Amino acid sequence: MSTSENSVSRKVKVWDLPTRLFHWLLVIGVFAMWLTADVLDRLGLHMAIGLALLGLIVFRLVWGFIRSDTARFAQFVRHPRHTLAYLKGVNRGVWLGHNPLGALSVLALIFSVMVQLVTGLFANDQIFNEGPLSDYVSESTQDLMSLIHGINFNVLLGLIALHLLAIAFHQFKKHEPLVQAMITGKRALQPDETVQNQNLRFAGWFAFIIAALIGVGVWYLMSYHASIVAGWLGLH
Repeated sequence: MSTSENSVSRKVKVWDLPTRLFHWLLVIGVFAMWLTADVLDRLGLHMAIGLALLGLIVFRLVWGFIRSDTARFAQFVRHPRHTLAYLKGVNRGVWLGHNPLGALSVLALIFSVMVQLVTGLFANDQIFNEGPLSDYVSESTQDLMSLIHGINFNVLLGLIALHLLAIAFHQFKKHEPLVQAMITGKRALQPDETVQNQNLRFAGWFAFIIAALIGVGVWYLMSYHASIVAGWLGLH
């Protein structure tokens, strides 16, 4: 048997389809938000994309509490000692999904996107564009939310840059096919590689439909019935 045959890799499932769709739709959505706000000056379209992303983020939050292990917060958000061990190189095995350090990056990105979207709901440029909930808060609150919205976008850009650098490091320096795995859902493992988190479980279509309906429901309410949401939040 040849050396190449001896070193044939095996492929294991890492990411389910809903998680991969979320990832790439978020990439497209964040880019589109930057493009419509800073380049095209199409703030109406910017707001529409933001509301769609809000539904997407709500979907991801719900999906993060359902059974797919690599998407569940309870599975990939680990104790600080695991992160320290990873940084020290104590555990040399492969982490399927997010490694302990990558999990922190993902949480920071999701949180920053949430801040961006929520503050946008209350923002008001005092000219033509305003968030769907801006009419239900004071002008000082609108100004504060607009300020945070602008500052946080720069924070988000910094987090995205760090995320891309980390991906490039793992992809080209450590030869870990992270991008391919997020496209195909599977990762190639070499025969000598050991997996730290084995026996992964993945949620089915019923769970996906429930999470998707909740996300679509949030988008619909914020897009067409913001007053109802304002009432629920006690903003009237």
